[in-house]
Amino acid sequence: MRPTISDIAREAGVSLATVSRVLNDKAEGVGAGTRQRVKEVMGRLGYEPCGVARGLATGKSRAVGLIVPDIADPFFPLVIKGAEEALRSLGYGVFLCDSDRDLAKEEAHVRILMEKRVDGVILNSTAADGDCQLDVLERRGVPCVLLDREVGARPTAPGVFTDNRGGAARAAGYLLDGGARRLVFISGPAELSICKQRRAGLEDAFRARRQDPAAVLHATGDLSLESGERAVETLLGGRRRPPFDAIFAANDRMAIGALRALKRRGVRVPEDVEIVGFDDIELARLVEPPLTTVAQPAFELGRRSAELLLRLIAGERPRRRTVVLEPTFVVRGTTRQRQ
Repeated sequence: MRPTISDIAREAGVSLATVSRVLNDKAEGVGAGTRQRVKEVMGRLGYEPCGVARGLATGKSRAVGLIVPDIADPFFPLVIKGAEEALRSLGYGVFLCDSDRDLAKEEAHVRILMEKRVDGVILNSTAADGDCQLDVLERRGVPCVLLDREVGARPTAPGVFTDNRGGAARAAGYLLDGGARRLVFISGPAELSICKQRRAGLEDAFRARRQDPAAVLHATGDLSLESGERAVETLLGGRRRPPFDAIFAANDRMAIGALRALKRRGVRVPEDVEIVGFDDIELARLVEPPLTTVAQPAFELGRRSAELLLRLIAGERPRRRTVVLEPTFVVRGTTRQRQ
């Protein structure tokens, strides 16, 4: 039979209130010797505290929600790992939710997390107008940190992001400085903040070199590998030679899709067309040739978002509510060697 706090109190010779104080780490009214005796009895009897009851007593569940738009996206495992590691180190558990790029599912996850009485939420929103989730969380007094994607109506909401614009400017500049004259930009959904920022960075690179961004060929995908393939097949049409000499894709999966489409058509990479992606997922190193890309600090994004959320849960008001991390540019085989 599972031991109760009454069993602990009787065995240790203390009151129920004393056991409760020890369980909830309250210092007042319990001496060091008594606290140690209660813990020894708990260990001997194999007592495991009920998390729900403990949450009701303390007002804290010691759990947070983490909502991502696509758990199958290879970018997210390291993000999740970084967040989970930071939370676990302080005794917090994680409810992981996959919105499947569906705003209705995202809203349902937020409602479920509220029912679970989580202490906070890390949100990678599937839509630019996802501020309805922030409204719900604010009304319930639940802290929220945005991860990787901004919500348009909440530019000052707490969040941890990558410098997408700066990273894209460096990638496009690398292609232009290497001699690219007809560049294709494969974007994801235009309303997403990451796609807007990466397009803006590309245009910055053109203007910095006194070139017209209007010369860029544009294609739109859905951030999947297949959409990168389709974009390139559409641009190639029935041509034997591509009408472009460089591709910058808004993420690695679309870049790898573009690479596959070009190789299937007999177009040489990087000799005929150079390709640069964004994210640096594991697959980027495994394709042939390996993908040149803008590497996001995925683990750090997750870790820093969890740390910021924990500060908000503790009632702090951090001076820096927005954290922007710098990406790095990784040169591999889908771009030509520079002198």
